[in-house]
Amino acid sequence: MVVKPLDHTADVGFLLEAESLEGLFEAALKGLLQVMFLFPPEGGSRRRRLSLQAEDLETLLVRFLNELIYLIQTKGFVPGKARVRVQKEAGGYRLTATLWGEPFQESFGFQGEVKSATFHGLQVSRENGAWKAQVILDV
Repeated sequence: MVVKPLDHTADVGFLLEAESLEGLFEAALKGLLQVMFLFPPEGGSRRRRLSLQAEDLETLLVRFLNELIYLIQTKGFVPGKARVRVQKEAGGYRLTATLWGEPFQESFGFQGEVKSATFHGLQVSRENGAWKAQVILDV
């Protein structure tokens, strides 16, 4: 799994690469945590489950990231680890995820709010056997 910061004026972004589609979504969590925290948790003792649907992978990735942002900034749950499953269904895709995390803590070194994941510059593709994505966050 690879997560690289992406230079972008006025916003924050990252490039992701993983061997599997599920790994790509798990890397997206890591990318978000790198943007939001200096010392994010690596896992956690609390667990939450997510289930999301979308017509395409790009929309599914944005919905996943926006749900994570909501959990962190509104519910005070900081997921440090995710196990994701993505299934192709009639009319789109379904994501189910188990998240392990901790309550929001000052020791995580919060760096600032993220408003949302955006569709601007969003890319999800499979190249040479690897899944890749580019994500821009509105901060």
